[in-house]
Amino acid sequence: MEKQLRLAASLLGIVLWLGLWSASSGASTYVVYIPLDDPIYQELDTLNGLGYLKTYLSEIRPISRIEAARLTLEAQANLENRQDPVGLSMVDELRDELATEIDWLEHNRVDELPNLLTPVQRIELQYVYSQGPHRTWQTSPPNSSQASGINAEEGTPLLPNNDGLPTSQGSNEIARWQGWGGAASFLTLYAEGAAAGPLDHGVYGPPDGASRFSLLGAEGVASLGNTVISFGQEEMWWGTGSFGALTFSNNAPPFPAFRIQNLHPTLLPWFLRYLGQFRYQVFFGELDSYRYFSHPWIDGETFAFKPLPNFEFGLTHAMLFGGRHNDNYTFPGFLGRATGFATGSISNGNTHQEGGIWLKFYFPRLRDAQLYQEICGEDNLSFEIPGIGKFLPFLAVSYQGGFYLPRLTKDGKTDLRFEYVITEPNYSMHDDTLYFDYRNMDMGDAIGPNATEVDIQLGRWLDLRRKLTGDVFYTEEAPNYQSNFYYPAEFYPYPLAKEHSGGVALDLFELPTHLGGFQELLAGWHLRAAIEYARALNYQQGATSVRALVSVTGTFDLTGRRSFFSW
Repeated sequence: MEKQLRLAASLLGIVLWLGLWSASSGASTYVVYIPLDDPIYQELDTLNGLGYLKTYLSEIRPISRIEAARLTLEAQANLENRQDPVGLSMVDELRDELATEIDWLEHNRVDELPNLLTPVQRIELQYVYSQGPHRTWQTSPPNSSQASGINAEEGTPLLPNNDGLPTSQGSNEIARWQGWGGAASFLTLYAEGAAAGPLDHGVYGPPDGASRFSLLGAEGVASLGNTVISFGQEEMWWGTGSFGALTFSNNAPPFPAFRIQNLHPTLLPWFLRYLGQFRYQVFFGELDSYRYFSHPWIDGETFAFKPLPNFEFGLTHAMLFGGRHNDNYTFPGFLGRATGFATGSISNGNTHQEGGIWLKFYFPRLRDAQLYQEICGEDNLSFEIPGIGKFLPFLAVSYQGGFYLPRLTKDGKTDLRFEYVITEPNYSMHDDTLYFDYRNMDMGDAIGPNATEVDIQLGRWLDLRRKLTGDVFYTEEAPNYQSNFYYPAEFYPYPLAKEHSGGVALDLFELPTHLGGFQELLAGWHLRAAIEYARALNYQQGATSVRALVSVTGTFDLTGRRSFFSW
C-alpha cells in the first residue's frame, strides 16, 4: 500500500509540476474554447495540410480562440512572399473570424484587457431531416445488478459527432448559441447552449426521454500564464481520426469535469525539450446514472509531442471507476484508482481503463501527404477472462488509421483522404456497467464494438470559399455480446446476423463571409446529404434498411469591437 501511495503521489506531482512550470511562461488572457463544429478547424487543417503550420497539434481539441489567432499569425508569416491562393484565402478568412483576438496579439495586449462581455459570439441554426432506424448496442437491462457489456444508442443516423443532440424521425430543428464574459484579464465564463428536436412531437433519447435543451459547453476558466484550469462541460476530441476518435469524441454530450491543460504548445525544460512542441490535457469528472454503477468517476490524460518537423506522436489514458455499488474502497484506494497505479479488485470496486498511442508522419515531398495510425487497448480481454486494469491496458486492442493527401492537385484545391477503423469486440464494453458511454451514447467512435469501417473522401475547393466533399463508406458490425444468452427473449428474439452497410455522403459548405453591409457580422452555411443501405441492421437476420439524412446549417459569427461590452 505504501508503494502504491508513493506512485500515486509521484504522478500527481508530475501533473502539478507541469502546471506550475507552464504557468511561469506566457501571459494570462481570456480563454474561450471553439466549438468542434466551427469551420475554423477546417481552415486550420487546410493550412496545416499545406505545410504552413509548424506548431499545430490538432490531436487535442477543442482549442481556444486565442490559440487559433496565434496559429493564424504563424501561417501568415510562413506564407510571406508565397503565391498560394488557397493558403492566403484561409488566412484572410481566419483574420476576419478572429479579428478581436488577432488585434490583442498584434498589439501585445493579451494580458492587459478590460472586463469584457460578449453576449453573442456565435449563433447556429440547423434543419435536419432524418429517415431510418437507429443503431443500438443494448446488451442487458439498464440499472440491473447483472448488467454487462454496453448500453448505447446512435444519436442521429448518418450524423455522428453531433454532441448527442436529440432528434427524431422526420424533420428536426436545432439552434445553438455561444457567448462569454471575461474579468481581470484571466478569468473567463463561457457557455454554448442548444435547443434540438422536432417542434410537433418528442425527441429520441435515453430511456427516460431526452431534453430538448442542453449545454454543450459551460465552463469557468482561469488562465495562469500558459496553464488553463477550468471546471464545467467541455467538448473533447483526442486523436488523429477525421471521421471518429477511438478514446474521446463529441459523439456523446459533454460531461462535467475539472481540467488542466496548456493554452499554447511549448517546449519542456532540460533534455525533455528534444521531445519538441508539447501539449497536454488532464481531467477528472463524473458520468451519469444510466447504469447500475451510477455516477462513476472518470479521469484521463493525453500528451502530444512533435519532436521532428514531420513527426508527431501522443499518448492517451482514461479510467472509469467507482459509482454506486462499486465504491467499497478507502481513500488510498480512491487515489490508486484515480491514478491507475493500484486498480484494486472486483470485490472492493472494479475499474475499466483505456490507453493508447498515436503516430503521425508528414511527407512534404509527396505533396504534403500525411500518414497516421492510432492503437487503443482496454483492460478487458473477454467475458471468461476479465482483466482488472493495469496502468497501460494492452488487451482488447482497436485500431484506427489513415492517409491524407492535401495536394491531390498541385494547386492544393483538391484533397483525398482514406481512413479505416477496426474496433475490438470489447471496445468500450465491460463485464459490468463501467462502459465508456455518456447518456447512452458512445464517448469514442460512433461505430461501436466489433465493427469495421472504411471511408474514402474526395474534396475540392470550388472558389476558395466553398468546398465540396464526397465520402464513400462501407461498414461491417458483428454480434459478439456476452450477455445475449442471459436475455435472449427480451432483447434478441431473432437469430443474430452480421450487419453490412454502405453509403455515400455529400457535403458542401461556404466559409463565413461578411453579410451585406454588416462588416462585423459573418455568415456561413453547410449542406449535407447522405444515404446508406444496410442489411441486418442491429443484427436482425434478413432485415434490410435504407437510412437517409438531409441537413442544412447556417452560422452567424459576431466579430470586432461591436460584439462586446467593456468596462
